[in-house]
Amino acid sequence: MKLFVGALAVALLAGCATSPIPSDKADPVPASRLYAFSGKSEAQLLVTRDSGLYGSGCNYRLYIDGTLAAEFASGEVARFGVKAGKHVLGVKPSAACGGWGLVEREVDAKNGETIRRRITLSGDSFDISPTAI
Repeated sequence: MKLFVGALAVALLAGCATSPIPSDKADPVPASRLYAFSGKSEAQLLVTRDSGLYGSGCNYRLYIDGTLAAEFASGEVARFGVKAGKHVLGVKPSAACGGWGLVEREVDAKNGETIRRRITLSGDSFDISPTAI
C-alpha cells in the first residue's frame, strides 16, 4: 500500500509540469491560429510549446512586440519571420482560460539567425525560455 501511495504521489507531481518536445516532433500551429509574422524576414523565431497533460486544456498566446502572433496548444510549434534587432516576446493564457498574467522576455535577433524558444508551464506559472531543441 505504501508503494502505491508513493507511486501515486510521484505521478501527480510529474503531472504539474510540461515536458520539452523537439520542434521536429511537435505539431504545427494550424493556420487558423497564426496571426502575424508568418512571412520570411531577416531572422527566424522558432517557438515550441511543451507537451504534457498539465495545462493542455488552455491555449497560450504569443505576442511579438505587442502584436498577437499565434495561439499555441500543447505540443505545437510555429516559425515567425522577424527583422534583425531587439524584440519583446510575450506569453499569456488565452481569454478562454482567464487571460491572466503576461510574461515578457527580450530577444536580440541577428541577420540569418534562428532563435529557438519554448513555452513552459510549471505549477501555477508559465514562461518563454531559450531551448536547444
